[in-house]
Amino acid sequence: MLSPSCNFYDIPQSTLPKSYDYSSNDVTSTVMIDNKTFNVSIVTYDGKVGFTVGMDVIVSLFQLEVGCLLLFTKGFGHFFYLKVFGKNGVEINYPDVDADEAEVPPLDAENEPDEHIDGCVTTFVRMAGEDYFRIPDPVSRKARLDEGLKDLNIRFLHMDPPLQITNGTRREKRPNGRGYRYALTCWKKFMKAARIKVRDQVHYSFDENEQVLSVERVVPYVKRTK
Repeated sequence: MLSPSCNFYDIPQSTLPKSYDYSSNDVTSTVMIDNKTFNVSIVTYDGKVGFTVGMDVIVSLFQLEVGCLLLFTKGFGHFFYLKVFGKNGVEINYPDVDADEAEVPPLDAENEPDEHIDGCVTTFVRMAGEDYFRIPDPVSRKARLDEGLKDLNIRFLHMDPPLQITNGTRREKRPNGRGYRYALTCWKKFMKAARIKVRDQVHYSFDENEQVLSVERVVPYVKRTK
């Protein structure tokens, strides 16, 4: 059932291929609804496997409401068929929706004060929060997230040896309703992989040419003593 602000949709373990290790690799699935196909990421979070990036596009494009029932039928491999049922239990069809005409929310026009832009590279510093990481507006623009949500290449340059992963993105409406901002998905999983703790000071850079977000340095939080 579609719930408010949901960015993770559990997939029952019984429907997943037994031979694939979802804990070590994220995959891209194909979801079909009314003969229209969408790429949707499947990731592991807190021991559960579920749909993430791409579902927001389906929800927005088909204007799905809270309380709708989403019925997935597994096809071959990572192919899924999706049917949507309204709150009254009646299946909803979308014959007139064109998947190529999905509207993408505009990027924020607000600038954040602590970014430094040097050519194609933007550097910034953030204190690690517990629940999420919002991407600065200049980085969102350079990552072209206004053209559609996608996985970002992430490099942990502060680790020895350096590590590279991919991480999903999501968008959220500002509380005042004026524009959208973008964030990384599965933030706690990101923190664990990067060995970042809450309140650590994290130095980032984003290379527009390579389309890579890097963690350059992590300054551990030290609790002050009286």
